[in-house]
Amino acid sequence: MRTLPVTLFASLLLSPLCFAQARWDAAPGQQTNGTFWRVHWYERGLQHGNPAYEQRFRVNSPEVVLHPVFGKRVEARENGLMLILAEEDLGLLTGAELYLEAWGGHPGTANKRVTVNGRSTYYLPRVGTEDLNCTYHYPALGLRIDDLVNGYSAFQFALDQGKTFWGHMLVDNACLRVALTNGHPDLARAGLDAFQAKVKATAWAERWELALDLPESKLAAIESVDFQGYYFGYDENGDSRCTDWHGFTKDRKPVALLGTATTAPFSVVWDITMLPAQKDVAVRAVIHFKGQTNLAYVTGATCGLQILERPGRRVTLYASHDLPKGFWSRANQKKQCIIYLDVNPRLIERAELHVNAWTGGPGEVKEYFLLNGRHFPVADGAKHELIYSRLPVDPGILRQGASIIELRSDTEHHGIEILLPGPCLMVRSRPEAGQ
Repeated sequence: MRTLPVTLFASLLLSPLCFAQARWDAAPGQQTNGTFWRVHWYERGLQHGNPAYEQRFRVNSPEVVLHPVFGKRVEARENGLMLILAEEDLGLLTGAELYLEAWGGHPGTANKRVTVNGRSTYYLPRVGTEDLNCTYHYPALGLRIDDLVNGYSAFQFALDQGKTFWGHMLVDNACLRVALTNGHPDLARAGLDAFQAKVKATAWAERWELALDLPESKLAAIESVDFQGYYFGYDENGDSRCTDWHGFTKDRKPVALLGTATTAPFSVVWDITMLPAQKDVAVRAVIHFKGQTNLAYVTGATCGLQILERPGRRVTLYASHDLPKGFWSRANQKKQCIIYLDVNPRLIERAELHVNAWTGGPGEVKEYFLLNGRHFPVADGAKHELIYSRLPVDPGILRQGASIIELRSDTEHHGIEILLPGPCLMVRSRPEAGQ
């Protein structure tokens, strides 16, 4: 069995077969050309070769099956095996990835990994779960093409108990996505073999128009376009990087992108009012086609863009530096953190609260998440799902110095988790007089 290290970069050094592979989320400088990708989603149910004891795909550490309490729960019967059907000519692929929507698991769970067809083992990136944090992330594991088969590929997930009471994680969705060669016969049959496109960005003060740059004759084939940005901002996809391609999927649908266009000429307006001034911004588009439900074209990155300094204005991202380990409240346990602001609230023009939360339920607590005593509904419901919130904040409730965030749930069982990177404030302010 071939075991690959945690980071994709290290695995590429060891594996010449995947050194030049296409990568969906490669840095902008490595995405000079567009790439066609085909996506094959994991489907749960015996009819898809995936028997299940309950609705969610769960992975457990070995110890749980002998635990006197947890071992008798239905979750413990899940074996961590998924089959994904991808009927592909492997010789016509230039890259392959396993993409996940994954709840990081009980804080302390360690060594999350997956073995492909009994061949190579790949470790999921460490994003804080092992260090007792609450996490949700969207890893894209670059796979060796010779680890796959034309048909049902088997993905065996495993993990270790680590520092927790029950080593456990969820995979809400998973897909095998493969990059097609430019001369792929399926592209020729669809009339897309010569398709090329890029994004052009036109700046109008603090709003940018993003549009496709391609021949007008190609527009008729397009169903929709998702625009995505590479910039410094809130780490909503939980991969521990603030400068990144932002956005993720939830239930396979895009979230927190720059915008989606569904009609020609396929353009959106990107409002950068609440982003810090910065260089090396990039944009790209993911193009979906009529009659091709699992095919997407990811344009090359449009690089070298800048969000300029605003005269007399400053936008700053403020994070908490005292997040509790396991920012998770249940049984009426109060958890809190502090965000320190270096600006007088009277100079703040606009503020936003960014939070990733896991909805285990607040119980009978009505105001379960407080910022300086003001409630914000960041985790309504009890569906055990991720909710990303971007909410306006009245500057009048903020303080120069410590702003206090409190979390409380009185549920007997799971409760509410605040996921990494924790709550942050994006603040737009004026300078002090004389500055």
